[in-house]
Amino acid sequence: MERMLGNFRKTTLAALLCATTLIVAPATPAWAQADELVVALSTFSEETMTPWGGSGQRKTYLDLAYEYLTYIDPETGEAVPGLAQSWDMSPDGRTWTFHLREGIEFAGGYGELTSEDVAYSIARLIGEDSRAGPASAMRRAIASVQTPDERTVVVNLNVPDFELAKGYFGSGQQLGIVSKAYFDELGADEAQARPIGTGPYVLENVTSGSEILMTLREDLGDHWRVNPEFETVSFRVVPEESTRVAMLQTGEADIAPIGFDSIPTVEDAGLRIVSAQATWSPVVRFGGLIQTDPARYNPDTPWASREVRQALNYAVDKQTIIDELFQGEATIAASDTPVPAWSEVEPYPYDPDMARQLLAEAGYPDGFDITLKTFTTAPGAELPLMAEAVALYWQDIGVNTTIEPVDWPSIRTAWTQGQASDYVWTHRGFPFASAANGLEAGFMQDSLFASFTSPELEAMIQQFSSEEDAQTRSALFTEIGQYLRDEAAGVFIALANEPYGVSDKVGEWDISGAYGWNFDRATRAQ
Repeated sequence: MERMLGNFRKTTLAALLCATTLIVAPATPAWAQADELVVALSTFSEETMTPWGGSGQRKTYLDLAYEYLTYIDPETGEAVPGLAQSWDMSPDGRTWTFHLREGIEFAGGYGELTSEDVAYSIARLIGEDSRAGPASAMRRAIASVQTPDERTVVVNLNVPDFELAKGYFGSGQQLGIVSKAYFDELGADEAQARPIGTGPYVLENVTSGSEILMTLREDLGDHWRVNPEFETVSFRVVPEESTRVAMLQTGEADIAPIGFDSIPTVEDAGLRIVSAQATWSPVVRFGGLIQTDPARYNPDTPWASREVRQALNYAVDKQTIIDELFQGEATIAASDTPVPAWSEVEPYPYDPDMARQLLAEAGYPDGFDITLKTFTTAPGAELPLMAEAVALYWQDIGVNTTIEPVDWPSIRTAWTQGQASDYVWTHRGFPFASAANGLEAGFMQDSLFASFTSPELEAMIQQFSSEEDAQTRSALFTEIGQYLRDEAAGVFIALANEPYGVSDKVGEWDISGAYGWNFDRATRAQ
């Protein structure tokens, strides 16, 4: 098995190196334009411009225009003031009151931020037509939103949420605040094409599937949060990693996500690596495991059996995948998000004999056929290679795996519409500022992005959500993590770092955790 993976790896790496040598340097490199920051991304995701129009991946470019009620301190993980200068929580965690800053102006002359803008933004994000990842969970949680005056927003919840400020309402999620006046004036169809927020940048131009160009607001003045040093930020879609690496080498790009194999190449070119720690987790998700929803539960798949799911975990040598694909910049995972309360949960060891035994006990002594869909994204350029490695390990225990390359939007659509019940797919989990939000998003029936749940798990989460004592909540959360591990809710591979190559045109820049790209804080090199 080791030799099979090694040969596969060498062949893939050789192909990557060959592809890299074919890149031709551009005639006019980006460093010739000192006022422009060029960010090469693998995808724009849905390429929509409202917070409720798609996935959180779009925050790479939308966060230059939209801002949040709170931001997350990367050192403590706690909420710090954003558009809300302060907030209060009722003792039972069911009522939150946010007090807005004064004098925050929207771009384009659409006036000062008020509570009506916040209430409108919340309503749109949790609306039935919202495509935002947390929409369904937030819709379940929020009972009403009140605006007693222009600076006060009162949020009443159906269930306690002791982490709302740093969770659903923080910068790690998708509640970017829009101008209600802008949408009222232009109408939803026209207004959603161009983001208008309180952030320092506005949309200059979109070349679909190619470039999103953001430029500093003409009325920026002294912005309350940041003082950007680049006049424009150009986001380019570059799906091929080898091309992104070449763009960094030639100066055509200033910042780009790269694969772990490319780190030596980028460093040899005299460029530096900025790597966010444990910001994503490569995982294989099972379709059709929402046991509490007949429309999303498929009892006829082999992996409907817990023993089969456990076998598929035991079959995979996760440490070898970490060493070979992630260059050691990851740790074996027992879950799909780094949560302190789950740190003591033991991951599945590599034990192919146990895997074969469990398959036999489940009624599959000769294995079965399975379809594994995969795509590339950022972070996640390694997902297709990981799929190849997983397929080899599964083949070793008799599970014949057909790999089907797809794109993320197609998987996302099928998943959220309950049409992903007869196959499995590679995916990436993210850490949430509020660990409870991650639990609700991935493992509750009310979430469109749930990949596993059961009556027992729903009851455990309900008990956790309603518990007010912090120590008891932590203990309950640990129990939930152990349950997810024992049920083999996914094939959890690793908790991985997220490397970016950075050109010598850029001075200070860092990533403050998942969904915290901070491109508006990048400085010019001295």
